Amino acid sequence: MTMDALTLDQFLVFVAIVEEGSFAAAARHMNRAQSAITYTIQKLEEQSGFPLFDRSAYRPVLTEAGKALVPRARRILSDVADWRHQAQGISKGLEAQLTLAIVSYAPATLLSHVLGEFNRAFPFVEIRIFTETFDAAAKALRDGTADLGLLAERQPDEFERRVCGRIDLVPVAAPTHPLGKIDGPFSATILRDYTQLVISSAPQVDSGRDYGVHAANRWRVNDLQTKHDLILAGVGWGSMPRSRVEGDIAAARLIELRPESWEGSDVMPSFPLVIAYRKEKALGPAGAWLIEKFASHR
Repeated sequence: MTMDALTLDQFLVFVAIVEEGSFAAAARHMNRAQSAITYTIQKLEEQSGFPLFDRSAYRPVLTEAGKALVPRARRILSDVADWRHQAQGISKGLEAQLTLAIVSYAPATLLSHVLGEFNRAFPFVEIRIFTETFDAAAKALRDGTADLGLLAERQPDEFERRVCGRIDLVPVAAPTHPLGKIDGPFSATILRDYTQLVISSAPQVDSGRDYGVHAANRWRVNDLQTKHDLILAGVGWGSMPRSRVEGDIAAARLIELRPESWEGSDVMPSFPLVIAYRKEKALGPAGAWLIEKFASHR
């Protein structure tokens, strides 16, 4: 028994017989002589070391071994078809892979909607996603680690960018936290007395700039989920994107704080979310599609 000479055509014939119901029907379907179909299957059975069909009845019936191998044969044919489609796309300039750097404050619904559509439109393009702080996401785009960035608009003019939404911040604390027990507006100076949870990049990436830091004691974390979990646990307070805590506020798991001012303003920060790319970066069809799709959600 040798399987070195297995061919794609053998699997095509095998599946055709299964789907058409007989050797004769498969021959008609493939526009071949029935003797050619029979010979191909005999060679496949010889190379496999066992019969795939029981021919003792009027119509061939799959043996137990044949039944077990039908899904494998179909998978082989599907993989080859995928190979052809992806190779054709690459030959036409379609990217094999795209890397996105995304700020952790980006709305999850926007990501799931756009990337869900992308997966249906470009099923053979691999996506890599890095969820980063503001500074780290911009750095990934700047140094070429990422092809596209979903960033805050406050980033430098070195990037081409399209607005695709807004990030509205809201200060929150757990109901058990002292700040969460304050009813109504209060002086912003009170915020200084309680531990604030702040999103911060790794030291080698952090720009050194602090945004919206009020407390004398601040704890720095580098991912939004950890910050969220600690606020829910009553460890400290912090600002969160409204899109990520709307459900918590509605369910009273978190309390929206109402300081009278925030960094000199009487309203909380709100800034555009942009899809950005480097000016000198040539994007293929998939990257260009993502930019347009994100921008359509502004």
